[in-house]
Amino acid sequence: MTTRLRPAALADAMACIAGHVLDGDGRVPERLGNITLRQHQRQAADRLCDLILLDGGALLAERVGLGKTFTALAVAAALHEHPLIVAPAALREMWLDAAARSGVEANIVSHEALSRGAHLPPPRLIIVDEAHRVRTVGTRRYASIAALCARARVLLLSATPVQNRQSDLAAQLALFLGRRAWEAPDSELAGYVVRGGFESANLPRLNGPHAISLVTADESIDRLLALPPPVPARDESVAGALLTYGLLHQWTSSRAALVAALGRRRARGAALASAIESGRRPTRAELAAWTQSGDSLQLAFPELILDAGVEPEVDLDALQLALARHNTAVRDLLHELSRGPDPDRERAEVLRRIRAAHQGERVIAFCQYAETVNALRSAMRRDDGVAALTASGARVASGRIPRRDVIAQFTPDSGRAKPVSRAERIDLLITTDLLSEGLNLQEASVVVHLDLPWNPARLDQRVGRVRRLASRHEAVTVYTVLPPISAERLLRIEERLRTKLSIAQRTIGVAGRILPAANVEPPADRGLAEQEGEIRACLRRWRNTNRGPIADGNEETLIAACPASVAGFLAAISQEGTTRLVVDAGEGLRSSATDIARALAQVTEGTRAAATVSALEGGKILQRVEAWLANQAGTAAIDLVAAAAARSRRKALARVAQTLARAPRHQRAAFAPLADAARTIGTAALGEGAERVLDTLVAAPLDDEAWLRSLAAFSELNARPALRPSGESRVIALVVFCPPA
Repeated sequence: MTTRLRPAALADAMACIAGHVLDGDGRVPERLGNITLRQHQRQAADRLCDLILLDGGALLAERVGLGKTFTALAVAAALHEHPLIVAPAALREMWLDAAARSGVEANIVSHEALSRGAHLPPPRLIIVDEAHRVRTVGTRRYASIAALCARARVLLLSATPVQNRQSDLAAQLALFLGRRAWEAPDSELAGYVVRGGFESANLPRLNGPHAISLVTADESIDRLLALPPPVPARDESVAGALLTYGLLHQWTSSRAALVAALGRRRARGAALASAIESGRRPTRAELAAWTQSGDSLQLAFPELILDAGVEPEVDLDALQLALARHNTAVRDLLHELSRGPDPDRERAEVLRRIRAAHQGERVIAFCQYAETVNALRSAMRRDDGVAALTASGARVASGRIPRRDVIAQFTPDSGRAKPVSRAERIDLLITTDLLSEGLNLQEASVVVHLDLPWNPARLDQRVGRVRRLASRHEAVTVYTVLPPISAERLLRIEERLRTKLSIAQRTIGVAGRILPAANVEPPADRGLAEQEGEIRACLRRWRNTNRGPIADGNEETLIAACPASVAGFLAAISQEGTTRLVVDAGEGLRSSATDIARALAQVTEGTRAAATVSALEGGKILQRVEAWLANQAGTAAIDLVAAAAARSRRKALARVAQTLARAPRHQRAAFAPLADAARTIGTAALGEGAERVLDTLVAAPLDDEAWLRSLAAFSELNARPALRPSGESRVIALVVFCPPA
């Protein structure tokens, strides 16, 4: 390609680069219905629109409390679409209210309805709220949402898309990226995630988390670890270690949760013993015929409920012996727990001390188990202003109360809630994690973690329900109640949580410190998605500070010099509808968010001094970039990532070729247009739902003409243009790093 270099001032080159990269900014207006969008919401919506128009989808991973709901509705309005919103059933009313206030017409279906197999016509735009719930590809829910996304633009919402492992993110992005999501590196996946806005958002300051240690001695952990393994049902294989971990986790939440779990274990053992005495080992389904209520177990007649089918040879005497050992150990442990000191009483005292330290403020204490909630409510039954909320309902000292009346006291006054008298005021709400998703509870200013969930994303969700935009509180204080355990053993629990946090940190990022630390933690690096947000924030500062020319000539490249410690350059490249940045800081050309963020910081710092670059040096750099672009175009033509995920496509193309080869000469002319249409499937972008249909279609037992027509129709209905088309590229601007002579 022939390109002419145009010398420019550094400020002009910065303005040119910023103007091209941020070309889509300003698409979303400030007003959305009767809602005034904040700056970070408009910026996020602009970026989401760009990604959706280019790639068919995007994931909004702003942290909890930054207004993702209205950002998503702003995207729908900007794209002039009436979206289908998929959200948890508990959030249906919230979405209906938000859509009405935004003036956006939308249909809403619940995650739960899709799990039950609900069928809906495919939409043009689908918004999936709490998208981390759609990370298990083998479920009916995932299949239903994938089918809805097959021909739709997709917007995913989740503050915590990575829950346990990196594949969580790939599973969600596959809804619009298809199989290539499983092969793409983290840096590529992060490019489809929009996350940022921490600095521009007016959030309360985070105070904590402060660790609170219990002094009540509880050495039952040793007895838990020593429990004999349970006896599995006939059709299950029980991993004893996993069951032990489950008991340990209930123990870290409360004595009540552990006792309830052991009670269920004992009841199950009694049911198994009854069945084995009848000469057979039951299946899991057969065990369900026994019912437990509290400490009572309703035994079924084994002879009536056990399947009389052939069972593999089994030593029933050995099973009875193992079952007796396990049941005896569980009984003895329950007896020991009933005689020992109860740490739940101290947990109640901890909540009283926290209330005393925050008089006049509302406190929400979260945990995972309903037994923990009920035990603490019982221990504090004489305390005023305490409410308990679980899946079975809400209670205060006087008895049951509507769930909505409790939640109303922790949500901002919308003018619809009736005034609350001092006698009815709730200052402390003890609840399970059912309130940790989707609700706005910002009237509270104190959060207490009564336990440490295995999934650390839950900790962030708990705090995010309280620490939200437009909160009237200057700070949100967070406490973590640690289990009655030695420091060494506690570190093992925290180590598991920190390992999972590091996975989310790498790609998405984690906002703030959500685990208490005995020692000072080193500051965590920004995740890749957060760095993408920081890059755009830096470019907006460039654009707002510098008003220079934007080179539009196809044969012109602005070039400027920047003082730097090492030689290199920053290049802005235009490529069919989008502008990308690449950088060389002495280690070759790179395009990672980390390298670009460092280069932008260096250019920003370089405006304080002057530097020059010769035409000869600039020409050599331009040639390097153009050679790199040519190499990139060749790599894109091969696209190893897409090839690794294109098994069905290869089979489809092979069958197209075979169909044409088998066709009689007089039919080939008629088959040719169908074959051309079918071949587009080889390079088209497909979401996971369409990929699954293609899997079935490739192997369909149809005659050649019917199959070819089916594949051509499928391609026409489902295929999007190839992601990020390569096309002809050109260098818009170069900033050359000039070290001291």
